[in-house]
Amino acid sequence: MSETTAKQDDVLRVDFGFRRELAEKVEGNLANYCYQCGACVGDCPATTYSDTFNPREIMLKVLYGVGDELLKEDSVLWQCTNCYNCAERCPQEVKPAEVIISLKNMLADRGIYPDPVEKVIKAFEETGRTVPINPAVDKHRARFDLPPMPPVPVDEVRVLLESSWGRADKGGDGRRPRVEVPEPAPARSPKELKRFAFFPGCLIPARYPAMESAIRRTLGRLGIDIADLDGASCCPDPIYFKSKDKLAWLAVAARNLALAEQSGLDIFTNCSGCTATLSETYHLLQDESLRAGVNDRLKRIGRRYHGISRVRHVVTLLRDEVGFDAVRESVVRPLEGLKVAIHYGCHLLKPSRIMQVDDPNDPTVMENLVAALGAIPVRHRNWYLCCGKACQAEEVPSNMMHDLLGAVHGERADVLCLICPTCFGQFDHGQMKVCKEFGEDFSTPPIYFFQLLAFAQGVPYDELGLERQRFKPECLRRFERAADPGGDSFPSRAQAE
Repeated sequence: MSETTAKQDDVLRVDFGFRRELAEKVEGNLANYCYQCGACVGDCPATTYSDTFNPREIMLKVLYGVGDELLKEDSVLWQCTNCYNCAERCPQEVKPAEVIISLKNMLADRGIYPDPVEKVIKAFEETGRTVPINPAVDKHRARFDLPPMPPVPVDEVRVLLESSWGRADKGGDGRRPRVEVPEPAPARSPKELKRFAFFPGCLIPARYPAMESAIRRTLGRLGIDIADLDGASCCPDPIYFKSKDKLAWLAVAARNLALAEQSGLDIFTNCSGCTATLSETYHLLQDESLRAGVNDRLKRIGRRYHGISRVRHVVTLLRDEVGFDAVRESVVRPLEGLKVAIHYGCHLLKPSRIMQVDDPNDPTVMENLVAALGAIPVRHRNWYLCCGKACQAEEVPSNMMHDLLGAVHGERADVLCLICPTCFGQFDHGQMKVCKEFGEDFSTPPIYFFQLLAFAQGVPYDELGLERQRFKPECLRRFERAADPGGDSFPSRAQAE
């Protein structure tokens, strides 16, 4: 073979078919704007803790159309932590995380996704929820005076998941059935401005009902009126299900928002993942053509999305509707001297253009809320790291969690306060695995903020469901016993050391 022929064979030819297929996915064409500056790499936790994941290289392979290296069984795409740091840093608004999700949609088209992802997807497709529901769940909820989990109209959800409207689903003449589309409720009166539709999601009601109970007990004392949202499904999940079919993901989320529109109320959530799904849907469906496509699906079940109800995370209700001073005034058991490390997580803050909760580089909302309880908020050196739950390479989240827990322990914080149930699972059950793997004992109890707020408002420790945690915040008991001079005192970790 001549030297000239060998050089010709080494030439990389762009696969435009691969790029066209990607561009058909929602936001799949964003990679075309990448000019390989590398900003996405510098602040990527997966890149920091992985030898093979690099968002800049992924974008380059997309530009070259090297699909075979991305769409395979052991694809590096599943190492993405979905933290959205890349979306914050990219000067071209490429949002590499969304391009990676579009690539995962292509993997799903080929039937390729990891077992944990497939499990969540199947659960949602079969039940409308991503968390299994059984009699034990309702029994656990009853302990906190919560009603059984409401049914999900699974038939509606399944219709929305269909990629096309086949003749078998139409009337006998091949036309779509005629359905009545309800109009949204009229604007709220001034008296209703502090009434919100509550979207509790799946994880908290099923696995952590104590968190839901704490929200209901505390918001009522702060003047927020809760309206339950009947007929809601999973948001759906912004990590796993979104990775299968982003258009179906948007349609199901729009259905949940349409339920809130019928009530004439804005919607609030208690989960960062749910907030991310519903907020992104609200944001993306401002595009009229995309909204039309989603409404075409919603028409199948007699619904329509108008883009009226705003989406709020519950902590923004405390900040914007209640105010820090009112939270402080509700406290009857000040948590003076308690050192509280803060974990914001990813989806509460990013992408900031969509979430609009706080400054992702210097957030303060959680610190201010913790300070309102009389406690001492602590910002450790790894405060910006995510919990790593979305990453399917086990060593990446393990090392990430090790460093994060080490930083919290180094500050001698008494508890780690967070606002996301997924993060809570990582720092409770996941902490056990990290300690065993690295041979260390951090003993850092995580706590959901509203349980801490309920305790500060006077709810007894034993009514908060904290005994079910692997790492229990027993240090809180000293505040209950402070009024009894003869009682035992539980010192903080810093005092004990």
